[in-house]
Amino acid sequence: MIEKKLRSLEDLFGDPIKNKSTVKESGSIIELELDCLISFSDHPFKLYTGERLENMVESIKENGVLQPIIVRPVGSGKYEILAGHNRVNASQLAGLSKIRAEIRDVDDHEAVIIVIATNLEQRSPSDMLPSELAKALKMQLEAAKATGKKQIINALDSPSNPHGDRDSQEGNPVGHRGKSIEKVADKNRMSKTNIQRYIRLNELIPDLLERVDDETIALRPAVHLSYLSRNEQQIIEDTISIKGYKIDMAKSEKLKDLSKRGKLTDEKIYSVLSGEDEKKPKKPTSIKLKPKLVTKFFKSEQNQAEIEKVIEEALTIYFQMKEEKEDE
Repeated sequence: MIEKKLRSLEDLFGDPIKNKSTVKESGSIIELELDCLISFSDHPFKLYTGERLENMVESIKENGVLQPIIVRPVGSGKYEILAGHNRVNASQLAGLSKIRAEIRDVDDHEAVIIVIATNLEQRSPSDMLPSELAKALKMQLEAAKATGKKQIINALDSPSNPHGDRDSQEGNPVGHRGKSIEKVADKNRMSKTNIQRYIRLNELIPDLLERVDDETIALRPAVHLSYLSRNEQQIIEDTISIKGYKIDMAKSEKLKDLSKRGKLTDEKIYSVLSGEDEKKPKKPTSIKLKPKLVTKFFKSEQNQAEIEKVIEEALTIYFQMKEEKEDE
């Protein structure tokens, strides 16, 4: 279960800004033209829309931007936004031309940490789409690994149970690795299993990931689908789009197992999604002969096997004659 608030990366890994000698310590806040700002490359979070955006625009019109955004210089007089994408967007809609900004001289990995940390501090998981949280967690872990925080991150990146089907805590030795995972889970207020599950969502094709966002596919079935090849996922997406089939835990587990064994054909995908593979074959109709028919055509000393043989021969002759008559 995810709680309402994720902790910051500074809380989890230490402040990357204070710990780096490459960062300018001035901390100066200046006014920048909105035209000289560019969005962070591969920003994982979607901008506010609807009432939330409208409220921010009205607030900026009345009070201005109360908290400076965070940017880094990227050359040619341009600055990349690290924190404050929504404030910049709302400021443009409010008719402003400038905004206060704090400049941070950081490398790419530190920039990612700032982008993710500031968003996770301001938003609760319930405010995020699964695709946003999945991408944010992946970027967070990769950036932390690149900046030397490998011990904690490797424990998450190479879990003892990579498929994330269950916690699988029994039998694991209690050591530094286990404590590291527990620390990450505690600081983020997410279980280590859920962290792994959300990161797995990044392996889904966009159309299936969108179905997770709109809640037509639940998290755990989506994780199972993430282990399928992209071609298999696309066939599933096409089949769902045409037929409207639903995917539950049982179906997703079966699809994952068939894929793992190399037996997930197009026909199998259709069979699993449609539920046909769960249908039990109908038992043949049982027929009992009336006693008077038995005594009429068979002798009392004839056993069941002999009677069945005669009936089979008689039926064969009957249907042959019927077929010949229809052909005339």
